[in-house]
Amino acid sequence: MPRTWLDGAISRIEADFARSADTHLVSLPIGGEIDLFFKDETTHPSGSLKHRLARSLFLYALCNGWVHEDTTIIEASSGSTAISEA
Repeated sequence: MPRTWLDGAISRIEADFARSADTHLVSLPIGGEIDLFFKDETTHPSGSLKHRLARSLFLYALCNGWVHEDTTIIEASSGSTAISEA
């Protein structure tokens, strides 16, 4: 596998991580001294918490040599993991 392609693929994953590393917390005061905090997953391109999982799966596969430039990826999920991986 050409190292140039691998370096580029890892760089794109790292750039995505830098762009959306933190999931913002939204505070909702419910009275007294209690506040509820919600994670705002809309900061991720897929709008899903599975975006971090998808990023990690691809990075793991790249670093272990399981995914190459011409590898076809097939996802068996019909849910948010597949959307995040796309």
